[in-house]
Amino acid sequence: MSTATHSRQLPPLLSRTTCPQCWHKFAPEDVLWISEHEDLFNLDDRVPNAQLRFLPSRFTAHGEARDPRGFPCHRLACPSCHLEIPRPILELDSFFLSVIGCPGSGKSYFLAAMARQLRQVLPLKFSIGFTDSDATLNMRLRDYETSLFANSRPDQLQELQELIRKTQETGDDFGYADVRYGTQAVRYLRPFMFSMRAQQDHPNPRRRGHGRTICVYDNAGESFLPGQDRAANPVTRHLRESSVLFFVFDPLQDSRFRALGPELRDGIVDKSHLGSQEGVFQEAATRIRQLGLSSARKDKRPVIVVVTKCDRWVHHADRSIRELSPVTNATITDADGTGYKSGAVDTDVVERVSKRVRTLLLKTTPEVVTAVESFAENVRYVPVSATGWNTRVDSKTGRPLIRPGEVEPFWADVPFLYALAMSRMDLVPKVRRDRQGITVSPS
Repeated sequence: MSTATHSRQLPPLLSRTTCPQCWHKFAPEDVLWISEHEDLFNLDDRVPNAQLRFLPSRFTAHGEARDPRGFPCHRLACPSCHLEIPRPILELDSFFLSVIGCPGSGKSYFLAAMARQLRQVLPLKFSIGFTDSDATLNMRLRDYETSLFANSRPDQLQELQELIRKTQETGDDFGYADVRYGTQAVRYLRPFMFSMRAQQDHPNPRRRGHGRTICVYDNAGESFLPGQDRAANPVTRHLRESSVLFFVFDPLQDSRFRALGPELRDGIVDKSHLGSQEGVFQEAATRIRQLGLSSARKDKRPVIVVVTKCDRWVHHADRSIRELSPVTNATITDADGTGYKSGAVDTDVVERVSKRVRTLLLKTTPEVVTAVESFAENVRYVPVSATGWNTRVDSKTGRPLIRPGEVEPFWADVPFLYALAMSRMDLVPKVRRDRQGITVSPS
């Protein structure tokens, strides 16, 4: 990438980075550029129906590569799979996050609500920017967000299941891309990608500009069914690389959970034909063990069970949960002893709520708790509603309805904020209450 020649035009680069699609590790100077001239379309030997990828030898005065026809180029690609990668992947260390869930569990709704909330909460509460690393990669997620939060008919009751298209197993529109290695075609999953950076108004000057590239992997639920992952279709290999696993669980799919109250039986579409949810998690766990984790050991990474549709059921765990928020203001003590005021995650709130939700699941769907806790050492159960408290049931069809203008997610950002607070990235501070109720920074 000619970093020596054009270092004044480029921000500092990592010494090595990882392609978030094929997991190839490479130095930034080996990155390929994507041609712009139309004569170079469909000439690449790995990515069909795409512009030629090339290692440049000529640059503009602004540090942009010139393609073989002399056109200035702006986009980058992995030197191995040739799939496009965003520039921040060369500048910021990556944080990989995998989302596991059964078909129909509400993964897409959760991800749309999570992204929407993080775009608002991180800048306002933590002075951290949260932006798309690549608009093209995140287009599907942006469409989800638009359907829920910028709907063209915000005041019209609409069927909830029609607002967001189901994630498919194939097609560029659903985050999958085919790459040719000679005669072998391999399909890769392309993540949603975000850039997180501490803003210039961050209360700790030493944190300003510090950040991460966030890669979120969302497979179609069918990808976790037995036999779907193979050499030509390695779409769940991200499970090995991820720092955190989210297991999206819809308790209302289970008749034992619905037996908690008659109000839980309204507006439920039978999804029993889609298979057991704990079976999907167990298949994901099996693949992780096949990739190197001993069957005698538990995974040390955090697993957060995202228990969806809590607007329908959370009162069965504890009515007070609806009034709680783990996002608080605190005085944070830095490593050098200096203090500064910042937003923070009260981990005690998350852990208390987790215990209550776990107790409820243990009574109703114990095999889910057993499946997760037999695999991982560190498990939390977080109630989430992607839509909030204003859903209703159509008296004619029995299906859930909502006015998009009334969508108000509950705790959709909490799994991600908690994961970051418990990590070592020093981006989202964590605090907890001591016995006197005083907020303190943990050591």
